[in-house]
Amino acid sequence: MELIDLTRAAALLAEAEDILIVTHVRPDGDTAGSGCALCLGMRALGKRAYLVPNPPPKRYEPYMVPYFAPENFVPGFTVAVDIPGSGQFPPGGEHLARQTDLAIDHHGTNSGYARYTFLDADSAATGELVYLLLQALDVPLSTSIAEAVYTAIATDTNGFRTPGTTARTMTIAAALREWGYDPSELTRRLLEAKSAARLRLESALFGAMRFPQPDVCVMLLPASLIRAFGAEETDMDKLSMITMVPEGVRAGVLFRELPDGRWKVSLRTDGSVHAGEILRALGGGGHADAAGAVASGDPTEMEKTILTHFVKK
Repeated sequence: MELIDLTRAAALLAEAEDILIVTHVRPDGDTAGSGCALCLGMRALGKRAYLVPNPPPKRYEPYMVPYFAPENFVPGFTVAVDIPGSGQFPPGGEHLARQTDLAIDHHGTNSGYARYTFLDADSAATGELVYLLLQALDVPLSTSIAEAVYTAIATDTNGFRTPGTTARTMTIAAALREWGYDPSELTRRLLEAKSAARLRLESALFGAMRFPQPDVCVMLLPASLIRAFGAEETDMDKLSMITMVPEGVRAGVLFRELPDGRWKVSLRTDGSVHAGEILRALGGGGHADAAGAVASGDPTEMEKTILTHFVKK
């Protein structure tokens, strides 16, 4: 891996042709919006660019599905957006981790799988970095690009409320607003609107939440409950954020059982303890205030591991 700066990353994209853009498994708003904006930006420069087919939650379909690569597309340059490690590549695209030319990422725990990595852990979202790259390349913005970047930033900051939100984050959002999309409608659709199944899940989780320490909230979501409420993957988006709702909580953990029996572990914090470093013990990673891992085993034992790391902090 070679860490590179904005100028070098922009130069690589300027030289690239037939660009394939990879988003992470179980796409969220940051990877979807970043991938879409980069794809549209490269097309605005006259390049062929596509996204790796990777079905997202319904709310992010407009930013991904129209740009999926056809089966006969042969990439000349592969870019990963918002993917911290090879374990987060989408199903069927795991081999692309070994072929990634450029990773654009804001995770300080990035494993260095790509040939070149444009990394800024101080960015609130990968969408910020994509915006800076498009500016460096003199890409003419459009309403579609601006909306995609805004989606990436707004969702990853939970509406500009996470500790990592900076003055630059807000400045970029303000600049994007000039391009005609409706931020109030986007905020409602992406951050506020919830299905009946999602609301039932939240109700059940709040009803069974535990506090193994006064400032740590733990919630457990078995696959049987997901099935009982008829919830879909789109209902899981940002679900872990509710673990931080109880007053006085500094860290919240959500254990969600996946269809294959493994557990998706999501750790949220107020930034005073580093979630990404804690979840390294479970093979995961992420930011100071948000991290994830997918692991097999007993969630009770995983919880003990997490609490041990939390106490040490």
